[in-house]
Amino acid sequence: MQEGSLSLTPSFRIFYLRLLGFCFLYFSSVAGTQAECPVQLSQQRVVVRYNGSVAVNCNTSITHKGMGWEASEGAVPMTRDKMITWRVSHLTEWDIEPFCFINHEEQCQVQLLVTIYKTPDSVSISIVDHSGPMIEGQQYKLQCDVHDVAPVQNLTVKWYKGQTLLDKTTFTEDSKTPLNETATLLIRPDRADDGAQYSCAAELELGAEGPQPPPNKTSESLSFTVYSKPIIDENKLPSIVPVFRGNPEVLVCEAEGNPKPTISWILGTNVIVYNETLTISESTPEHVYCVANNSVGRTTRQVNVSIQDISISTVSHTGPMIAGEWYELQCFIQNVVFKIVDVRWYKLNQINVTETIKTPANLTYKVRIRPDRADDGAQFWCEAKLEAKGPQRYSTMSSDHLSITVHFKPIIDENKLPSIVPVFRGYPEVLVCEAEGNPKPTISWILGTNVIVYNESLTISESTPEHVYCVANNSVGRTTRQVNVSIQDISISTVSHTGPMIAGEWYELQCFIQNVVFKIVDVRWYKLNQINVTETIKTPANLTYKVRIRPDRADDGAQFWCEAKLEAKGPQRYSTMSSDHLSITVNSKPIIDENKLPSIVPVFRGYPEVLVCEAEGNPKPTISWILGTNVIVYNETLTISESTPEHVYCVANNSAGRTTRQVNVSIQDISISTVSHTGPMIAGEWYELQCFIQNVVFKIVDVRWYKLNQINVTETIKTPANLTYKVRIRPDRADDGAQFWCEAKLEAKGPQRYSTMSSDHLSITVHFKPIINENKLPSIVPVFRGYPEVLVCEAEGNPKPTISWILGTNVIVYNETLTISESTPEHVYCVANNSAGRTTRQVNVVLKEDYLPLIAGLIAVTVVFISVIFIFIYSIYYKTAKMGRYSLKDAKPSAQNENIAQNGKHSPIPMKKLSQSDILA
Repeated sequence: MQEGSLSLTPSFRIFYLRLLGFCFLYFSSVAGTQAECPVQLSQQRVVVRYNGSVAVNCNTSITHKGMGWEASEGAVPMTRDKMITWRVSHLTEWDIEPFCFINHEEQCQVQLLVTIYKTPDSVSISIVDHSGPMIEGQQYKLQCDVHDVAPVQNLTVKWYKGQTLLDKTTFTEDSKTPLNETATLLIRPDRADDGAQYSCAAELELGAEGPQPPPNKTSESLSFTVYSKPIIDENKLPSIVPVFRGNPEVLVCEAEGNPKPTISWILGTNVIVYNETLTISESTPEHVYCVANNSVGRTTRQVNVSIQDISISTVSHTGPMIAGEWYELQCFIQNVVFKIVDVRWYKLNQINVTETIKTPANLTYKVRIRPDRADDGAQFWCEAKLEAKGPQRYSTMSSDHLSITVHFKPIIDENKLPSIVPVFRGYPEVLVCEAEGNPKPTISWILGTNVIVYNESLTISESTPEHVYCVANNSVGRTTRQVNVSIQDISISTVSHTGPMIAGEWYELQCFIQNVVFKIVDVRWYKLNQINVTETIKTPANLTYKVRIRPDRADDGAQFWCEAKLEAKGPQRYSTMSSDHLSITVNSKPIIDENKLPSIVPVFRGYPEVLVCEAEGNPKPTISWILGTNVIVYNETLTISESTPEHVYCVANNSAGRTTRQVNVSIQDISISTVSHTGPMIAGEWYELQCFIQNVVFKIVDVRWYKLNQINVTETIKTPANLTYKVRIRPDRADDGAQFWCEAKLEAKGPQRYSTMSSDHLSITVHFKPIINENKLPSIVPVFRGYPEVLVCEAEGNPKPTISWILGTNVIVYNETLTISESTPEHVYCVANNSAGRTTRQVNVVLKEDYLPLIAGLIAVTVVFISVIFIFIYSIYYKTAKMGRYSLKDAKPSAQNENIAQNGKHSPIPMKKLSQSDILA
């Protein structure tokens, strides 16, 4: 696979690549875990439809000796390019496993995961071991056949009834090639499933890399018939049926079932009527039975017949009644054989009229009623109390209930529509007119002479006429309600002042109310939704109300407004009008932020500090610094150092005033160093660091030691003194170049109570014993005869180690690499050495035989031998069958011997076989 190699046939090249791949895997298993292969695939996994196309890029960012794609389809020969593409136009190999390889320091490869899918040729659904109609409640098995689908482990069969998902079936078989699969589903149909559409769908769930939505193929729908036992409709056939004498009733027995049930009636012992309806009267037996029957089962319902002789009705009137008018009801009692004790009239379980009759007769009793709107839908009925003989002396019979409909004139809801509505200029109001009536009223609005608006709501503003009318109308009558529109005005302003206000001074606001038609109950002043002042006025007049304010800096941009509460008549007694909002600007003297500018600032020598002076005020203040007598710096920030005066002053100034803050500058010193040691440290040994703090003017709260921003040691000192703090460390190889420093936390006065000073960073060098890279130098190395191998020994250490090889007793090679062959000793040793120590690694050399040349030689000899045999056989055949020549000279026709040829039809022609000398002549 190197440049300049001999030209090979494609088949031998593939064999050679696979041999190299096997060798690579073998050496990887011997040498242990290898470094990550320096190639990247454009896709880690691809999903391809069978016979579909695929293309994946393999690229690298390093310089290499060659890279390529190895695959049973679309292999890419080794090239020096940094990106190659594996491309197949029609991928048909199910178990293809392509990988991209690269020759760098050694050969490695990255495999591409390929999933080839094929949607099923067909999906069908059927019933297992059953034909014909199903019986409700019994269990049946459905089968879904999926033909020629791959991969099966990604197949899900979904069962549907109509559009409803019933169940899912998945498969555990691990197959890359297409298979036929069968899924089953147990069902127990009910009567609702008669004619239902069942289907199954085969779906390939191929993951995020697969097509979206997943490929899906659905079977044809399977519809079947479900037979069910009859169910009689109890709503149409009650269990008790009253019958008035002389008024037959028709019973209807309807039943649902499949097949359609046959209906029959049983009256007494031997009477059966085959019909869905049965006419009953006072002569009908007390109990009759409806029987519904089909091939699945039989259902029976008993009906009790109750004979009645009383009824209620209106006299000379049909249809709805009008509220407030008089109507007459009558109670008809027929064929009464007992004495009538009394007759009573009822409305909604309430006794209205009682008449006592002492003579047994068939009578009609009447009563007059005057329904109102509350009687709409009311139930009226009459009862007759009968005196009979026997222990149960009295019995009562009741008429059916008579439900009446009452129509009434509309009534407008005055709570929702007041008679006077205030409207503020620029703020439209919506009036809502709702009315109750039967039939439902229609709503309209009258505005002026010819303007009518048909709607339940009306939007009014300052341009609306002073009087508007809501009209509610139905078939019974018409109702009108007048609404007076009252335009209101209110405003707020300052008195004798314009422009910004000064914080802490007094100002006056006024609230002007105009065209008020209601009594003013009170006037309220607001600032940001907060009630400040309330004045109560009991006389209705056009007035100007005033209030004094003293704004502070928090009031800059505050919103002020006033509200007037008005007293009106009607259910909505009070209404409120508000002025526009008045926004004020407040100028205020500067206030310096003491949190950002402390009164004492520590400064460490060589580390300037930046002071920030920020001040709040309106207008925005200008900032300056005073350093000594004549030095003034105009800036918000000031950089101070050890040369800055002990006292500096920040001055904030604007048109409202001037503020000054003094800052005391305190010079601080802190340093870090090693104790009794200079130069590099040795890993694993103990050393001591010291932190020296000088000229501390604050109390020292604690001293902390850090390594790479990590707190290692904390010492808390409660006494303010100039001290040296020490800490012991034991560095390891990871600490080479680590940064150590110390910090002292100081306790000061003021809002910024604590301050911290840090030393410079102390960088340490750590020397450590070499470590040989075992990944690059395995413990066992195979060597084939005639094929030398190069061993590489790399070691990490500080200082950098020197590398040598020991071969036998006295042979030492000073180099990082060593070439070994069959003559190399069985054991060689790599030695890494530096000032911190010495490390040795043994390598066992294993001699291997290479049988590839021997096999190639045997194949070559066999081919030559077969070729020689073939040439020999061919020469003999050619000489005997094709190379003979003949002459007619001196031939005798009568001579019949082995030198004469005959054609079987004519006289033989004498021929003479020529000798070799004749031929040459």
